[in-house]
Amino acid sequence: MYNNRPRPRADDWKYQDRSKMTRAQKVIVDRKILNRSAAEYEYPKFHGKVPVNLEWSQHKTLFPLAMIPIVARWLFMRLTGWTVHPVILYMLTVVFNSHFTRQHFYRLRRYVETHGFLDGEVERDAIPESMTGKIYNEMLNGLLGRPLMVIFLSYDRTKLPTLSWWLPLQLAVFTIIADFVYYWAHRATHEIPWLWKFHRLHHTTKHPSSYLLAFADEPQEFFDALGTPILTYMAYPIGFDAFYIWTLYFNSIEIMGHSGVRAYYPGVLTSILLRPFGTEIVVEDHDLHHRFGWRDSHNYGKQSMLWDTLFGTASDRFETHAENIDWDSRLQ
Repeated sequence: MYNNRPRPRADDWKYQDRSKMTRAQKVIVDRKILNRSAAEYEYPKFHGKVPVNLEWSQHKTLFPLAMIPIVARWLFMRLTGWTVHPVILYMLTVVFNSHFTRQHFYRLRRYVETHGFLDGEVERDAIPESMTGKIYNEMLNGLLGRPLMVIFLSYDRTKLPTLSWWLPLQLAVFTIIADFVYYWAHRATHEIPWLWKFHRLHHTTKHPSSYLLAFADEPQEFFDALGTPILTYMAYPIGFDAFYIWTLYFNSIEIMGHSGVRAYYPGVLTSILLRPFGTEIVVEDHDLHHRFGWRDSHNYGKQSMLWDTLFGTASDRFETHAENIDWDSRLQ
């Protein structure tokens, strides 16, 4: 039904009296993850060259935050001689991940308010009232599920936190493998009729916003949140701390890919390696997947365009192609 679909200004429910809101709606409003609607804020509509948010700038923001729980655990173990029980680690990780993710939502909201959206003449879709519970539950499942997965698969409480000097390459290789798994799973949901029913809901948004990452059916959410990382870890095991950092970055790239921010904003873990070959992913790639894709689609990768390029499913960019990038202008 139309009322269940994301659409511009579908989040008018946020203006109602709080006493009439559900718990899910209160949490969504209080966490301030919603974009302001065009009725509340006049988003800029630029038509010139786009600014950039290159890898070093993203790492400068993300990596220090990602290191906080690792350094804290290292100090605790060194100073006390104690280990951290998996249950305690899990609870602390969930709290920290919630903060990390919320800060990323805030940054993306600031970026779009300063630099506008791709295809900026069209308003971005918002959460309809009838689907707020679903969005909330899917976000909660991701927040609770991924830390549990990482701890279960890779945590050894007897070992001090450690990271390899090869961490950037480890994360890049892990990401490329994960994107191979995701590419074929995602492509299959478009091309195999009985799988399409599990992905169709997610494609009812044509101009997504960051939080609409979670607007999907449960089988898709399960595979995206847990299936892809588990299969990748089975193929290429890495240490707990590297795996934990990867999940934080992976989540930030997924959210960024649905933000629609008008910028050359590449996936942070692989783009520095893939840009020379023209196979890096930017926000516009997944935005075009939603805007023009349905059963017949393109741009199936979410962490790179490597597999789309190799298998012939990559599309041209409209606003963030090489000739339209201002390399001297940065996201603010």
